[in-house]
Amino acid sequence: MTTKTTIWTLILSLALTSAAFAATAEEKCESKKLIALGKRALCLEKERGKEVLGKPTNVAGCEEKFQKQIAAADKKVACRWLEHGDGTVTDLNTGLQWELKTNDGSIHDKDARFLWSYDDSRKPNGSAFVDFLGRLNGGVSGGFVTTGCFANHCDWRLPTIGELRSILDLSAPGCGSGAPCTTIPGETVSLPFPTGPDGSSYWSSSTYSGTTAPAWGVQFSDGLVYAWVKMTMFNYVRAVRGGS
Repeated sequence: MTTKTTIWTLILSLALTSAAFAATAEEKCESKKLIALGKRALCLEKERGKEVLGKPTNVAGCEEKFQKQIAAADKKVACRWLEHGDGTVTDLNTGLQWELKTNDGSIHDKDARFLWSYDDSRKPNGSAFVDFLGRLNGGVSGGFVTTGCFANHCDWRLPTIGELRSILDLSAPGCGSGAPCTTIPGETVSLPFPTGPDGSSYWSSSTYSGTTAPAWGVQFSDGLVYAWVKMTMFNYVRAVRGGS
């Protein structure tokens, strides 16, 4: 049994245990989605094992089952975000863990902006990678243990344009009038959001298919999707980790 399989088996066990003692409909919804995420991870690992052996795979089938389970979990009371109390939140509909933005002047501050660029060898060298991600993932190893990474994880990255779009919500309270167009908890009501001339565009990791120069972004101040932004611009960032 691989380490990943062991981890997800433990997650499934914990989720099943919590489901048995869940007191509210929302907690039951969360438990069902945690179980669904664990099953998807095990299914994908199994299919990838087939791929290594040169056998036919059905990765799409894993995702199809997962989506049905997610929809079923939302029937009575919908749930989506699971807060961890460490400055991060997990999207139970995707399994992605997101950085929460702050208003405290730290590396996580909502007003901090960074550059997306790369060198002649096409290695990213902008401050979005060197400074922002570098500090989030800049842990120190001592023996077999690495400490100092953000929320105890050292694999933070910029989201793809698809992942970034997945947290956009034009119906969020205050969207377009000072609050971000996203339903991430703790940011939709109390946290002022940057507006300004750049439209508060957030960088994705996805480059434009027509050329190698620009990267894609999303404007969370007014909901504009697929905003084309130049790499010479300083824009906002939000870190993510995980994914299938």
